Amino acid sequence: MARKTILSNYYLFDASQREVIIPGGVQREDLILITNVTDNKVIYNFSDPELTATSYDISTDIRNVVTTRIILSYDTTGMSNTDKLQIVVDEYEETYSPAETYHDSVNKMRISAPQSQIDTDFEYGTQDTKWEGLAMINNNPFAYKSQDSVAVTEITAGDNAANLREVEVATATPPAAGSAIYVQDTLFPGGNGVFIIDKVTATSFFYTAKYEWTLGSTNVYDAARTAVYNGVHYTASAIGGTISLTAPGDDSIAVTTQHAHGLEVGNEFAITGSAGTNVNGSWTVGRVTSPTTFNYYTTAAPSGGVSSGTIKLYPRPQGSSIHRAFDGGVKFSTNTFSKNQQAIRQTKRYFRYQSGKGVAFSTGSILEPAIENIDSITASGTTVTVVSAEAHNITRGSQVDVRNCGDNNYNGIYEVTNVINAFTFEYTVSNAPSEATASGEYSITAVNSYGTNLEIGMMDQQNGLFFRYSNGKLSVVRRTSTFQLSGRCNATNGSTLITSAASINGETAKFSKQLNPGDYIILRGSSYRVDGIISDTQLVIFPDYRGPSSNNIPITKTVETEWGQGDWNIDRCDGTGKSGYTIDPTRMQMFYMDYSWYGAGFIRWGFRATDGNVIYAHKIPNNNQNTEAYMRSGNLPARYEVNTLPPATVATKSFGSGDSVLYVADAPTKFPDSGTLRVKSSSSATAGTQEYINYTSKTVFLQDVISVTSGNNQIEVSDTTGIVGGGIQTVTFDLPFSNIAANKVYYVVSKTASAFTISENSGGSATAKTLSPATGSALSPLSRVSSGVFNGVTREQAGASAVTITIASGSADGILSSATGVQIGQRVIGTNIPSDTFVTSLSGTNIGLSRAVTSANPSARFVPLGPGSAQNFAYSSTRPIGVELLQASNVPNISHWGSSVIMEGRYDEDRAYVYTVGTRTGREINSGQTKALLALRVSPSVDNGIPDTFGTRELINRMQLVLSSAEISTNGALFVELLLNPRISSNVDWLNVGGTSLAQYANLTTLVDSGGRINGELIGGEVIFGFYADTGVAAYNLSQVKELSNSILGGGSDQYEASSPPNPSGIFPDGPEVLAIQITNIAGGRGSNSRAADVRISWTEAQA
Repeated sequence: MARKTILSNYYLFDASQREVIIPGGVQREDLILITNVTDNKVIYNFSDPELTATSYDISTDIRNVVTTRIILSYDTTGMSNTDKLQIVVDEYEETYSPAETYHDSVNKMRISAPQSQIDTDFEYGTQDTKWEGLAMINNNPFAYKSQDSVAVTEITAGDNAANLREVEVATATPPAAGSAIYVQDTLFPGGNGVFIIDKVTATSFFYTAKYEWTLGSTNVYDAARTAVYNGVHYTASAIGGTISLTAPGDDSIAVTTQHAHGLEVGNEFAITGSAGTNVNGSWTVGRVTSPTTFNYYTTAAPSGGVSSGTIKLYPRPQGSSIHRAFDGGVKFSTNTFSKNQQAIRQTKRYFRYQSGKGVAFSTGSILEPAIENIDSITASGTTVTVVSAEAHNITRGSQVDVRNCGDNNYNGIYEVTNVINAFTFEYTVSNAPSEATASGEYSITAVNSYGTNLEIGMMDQQNGLFFRYSNGKLSVVRRTSTFQLSGRCNATNGSTLITSAASINGETAKFSKQLNPGDYIILRGSSYRVDGIISDTQLVIFPDYRGPSSNNIPITKTVETEWGQGDWNIDRCDGTGKSGYTIDPTRMQMFYMDYSWYGAGFIRWGFRATDGNVIYAHKIPNNNQNTEAYMRSGNLPARYEVNTLPPATVATKSFGSGDSVLYVADAPTKFPDSGTLRVKSSSSATAGTQEYINYTSKTVFLQDVISVTSGNNQIEVSDTTGIVGGGIQTVTFDLPFSNIAANKVYYVVSKTASAFTISENSGGSATAKTLSPATGSALSPLSRVSSGVFNGVTREQAGASAVTITIASGSADGILSSATGVQIGQRVIGTNIPSDTFVTSLSGTNIGLSRAVTSANPSARFVPLGPGSAQNFAYSSTRPIGVELLQASNVPNISHWGSSVIMEGRYDEDRAYVYTVGTRTGREINSGQTKALLALRVSPSVDNGIPDTFGTRELINRMQLVLSSAEISTNGALFVELLLNPRISSNVDWLNVGGTSLAQYANLTTLVDSGGRINGELIGGEVIFGFYADTGVAAYNLSQVKELSNSILGGGSDQYEASSPPNPSGIFPDGPEVLAIQITNIAGGRGSNSRAADVRISWTEAQA
């Protein structure tokens, strides 16, 4: 017999009810003793008749959580619920059960040598051989760096006083306007990254930097470091279909798109191809009036043939990754707070899971990284000015945590009161510092932002396990895409409309019953964001459908289960757990996570604590819970992501044009206390009703349902604060219980301090619904009930022009000559007002701007956010009214260092077929020529063991193609090179290898000249292996060459296409990696100048 104290601190003690609830199942005969150690009194003793239990129950709830409920004989009503208890149980046999740290994710002792699956220290760079970076707006990518360099002589920033973001690049051969360009290592960090060329002259081209250069006209070109490359557009990166432009006469351009554009106010985009003046270039959205129309404001009045030309619209995601050379890390950011931005870093490899073994992931990261290189912190009275060496990415109204200044009056958490420029901002302290210039090893960190998500773990867009830091809260998440929606659908390439397909059983899709705006679905292996639901049989997605037009497509929903820090079941890392550890997101942390799969294995998340030991915080078993695998595959990449995907919910009542209160289904915990919302209902793929509103406060109600009381129909919760009776406020429940349906809207009829009644009808005459009794507990709740209200709503305003702002130069607070038509969130246009300035506060005629003006008392135009007036939104169960935050309150950043993926007990190489393809033509090339022979790639898509082009089969092919050997047969001297991701001079078909292989090859010897000699040529690419060959047959081992893989988004057509920048290539990262072989005839004068050659390449495939 073994007597032990239970390990969990997270029991519940309700002293007034004499109730103790213990996590897990403890049989009555095994419970020995419960002692209130606060009062030093025994309250349960199995051998004392006066200290036993009047009721003892073990139950399993709908979430598969097991709890033990004990009603004590002892009178505990004089005790406190917060008293500490010691609970002793008896076990039938002595067992040795180590702490979580000492066994792996399949419950084996950690005694076998683990095997690392990747080496990812970033000492010299961002490790592009192993990692892929991707930036998107609303799921739309733009362009990436090619290997074609552009020779430049000078790069000038700040030369155009009217547009301090404009950068001019001097070159003898400027690329065409509208082309993508990649700029690296200038002296202007805001000028580094992927851009679009706005305009060209005979000797230069111009692009728009991420932020202003404020130091006057400067050559930022560093001859020793700066490099410029042509960019390559992703396939279908242009959005909106056919584009038409008009000039309304207010210095704006009105854009009308054939398909829904998916852009939001503040989003960055580019227009190319217009014959007008001051039309083409890089801009931000100033106003969105419908799904197919928006306006942008130019730096000068547009003129000329605005609507003429072949006009294209491109998104301009701002995300980037930067190597931290000083400490060997990587910092990446969206570099903007505009909505729906994503910046992703993901390993090229999907790490192979092996049954019976655990996979462990760990990394060193900072969730709230400090601003790099603060050059000065100074004070003038109580106003503190901060100047950073690089862009601070701080917005007005956000909070900063200032630490370690020598004068403590600088330190603390403060709201940013003014943003002067990209490098300078201000905050106000309570007491004036005595040091005019702060001393010390200080740091400043942006904290508590809303509308941002930082994610770390092993996941892709569809499946995985990760940590999330969102809205100042830390959580752990399981993402899975195994739930098949009802019915099937039809999709057209390039369209945002998805329609229900005719089913063989006569059933259709049920979109409004299974989806909400903001959800993600998977069609033919690619992820799409649901923007609007028109009906049960129609919805709108972004991006445009990427695959070939098709009917009868299965639809899979991506579902995330998120456990907040307060829900962790091992150690909440807030000081209340066994470790006593309290996590600080502004400090470097070691994150740990491990899992087993089999479809039903368990998952653990943890950290390294202050004492240096690993502690696990949360553990989720997946057996006996799901009706399918808990995620589609155990093969996952490592991934880091920052995004501004907004918190979203749906309205639960009609929202009339005169209403000032908005009721929503979800408790708005991820929305700020006040802010700007977009309210939208879709009536078709190209039409709908939308409005931008402001709110001043929110009501949050989120409670676990403990029980349903028999007789009085009351739903018991811990606290009913946040709801009101009278049939006005709505509530929804996440799980069904009693005779209550999940996700259905109910109305609160009445309430007490800890219970309420509901009705299916609204209004004061509503009567309470009759409910059947049900019993749960705070540890084992029946369901979770939620309700949200946005209060103090200001409806959309019409905007205003020629408004004088009385304001000092360098200030962001002023007084309007008239506030009519002005609202928070509107963009402010005018001379001496920085670009993309918007209204952050408004009280009467007192206004706060997001940026400081550069000259006193400017005249301004206030741009309406949308249609310019209040709209009517009628509630419908089949056409939900989506509610989303307009923009993030800050710019999300994350820094990470090495990443580790370890297979517990080593990785065992599977025996596999060695696949082979080769040429068999014996064709020749002339002396001195270099020609292409063969290319190989992972097939873009696959299912049921059948490979095909992108979007044809149900899955993007994530198998690893592991190179084995190469062999050449020739009659002369050759130099042989293997190139990664080259382009090709002429189109060649991709062919399936056949059999069980999931690879494709292209026989490049089919490209011949008029004499029948090999004539295909590779362009660009990186040589990753090479050797000399002479007469005869020679074989070479390729086992040291990295495996071939697919890209994050996938892609790739049925041809190895001839292309040149900026045109899409269909090769990595616009599709799978391509390996191609080329030979150079180096026979010289030895006999005949021509030499014949054939090559073959062999590989294995990690398909599982």
